[in-house]
Amino acid sequence: MKKFRLQRNYINLLLLFLIINTACLFYRNGSIHLSFFVDVYVVVIANLILFLLALLGSYRHAKALENKNPNVFIRSIMGMTVLKFFVLVAAALIYVFTAKEERNVPAIIISLVLYILYAIMEVSAAYRMNKNKSNTQ
Repeated sequence: MKKFRLQRNYINLLLLFLIINTACLFYRNGSIHLSFFVDVYVVVIANLILFLLALLGSYRHAKALENKNPNVFIRSIMGMTVLKFFVLVAAALIYVFTAKEERNVPAIIISLVLYILYAIMEVSAAYRMNKNKSNTQ
C-alpha cells in the first residue's frame, strides 16, 4: 500500500511538470497569447529544477516517515521547502546577473508561482502519506 501512495505522489508531480511544459510549448508556438512576453526557456528550466527538487523531497519525506521520531518528518518538510526556496533564489540571481538588460521579469514571477505550486503539492502529498501511515498503525 505504501508503494502505491509513493508512486501516486510521483505521478502527480510528473503531471504538473508535463502540464507546465506543454503550456510553455503552446505559448512558444503561438497557440497561447498573453499581453506580455514570457521567456519560455527560463520557465522550463525553473520547472525542471523544481520538479527534480520535488522528486528529491518526496523521496526524503518517504524515508523520514520510516523513522520513529516524528520530528524527522517535520524537519524533512521544512528543510526541503527552504532548500527549494534558496535554489530558486540562486537560480533567479544567476539569471538576473547574466541576462542583465534582457532579463524577463514575468518569467521570474511565473517561476516563483511554480515554486508555490510544487511546495503545496509536495507538502500535501507528504501529509497524506503521514496520515495513511498513522491510520495503518
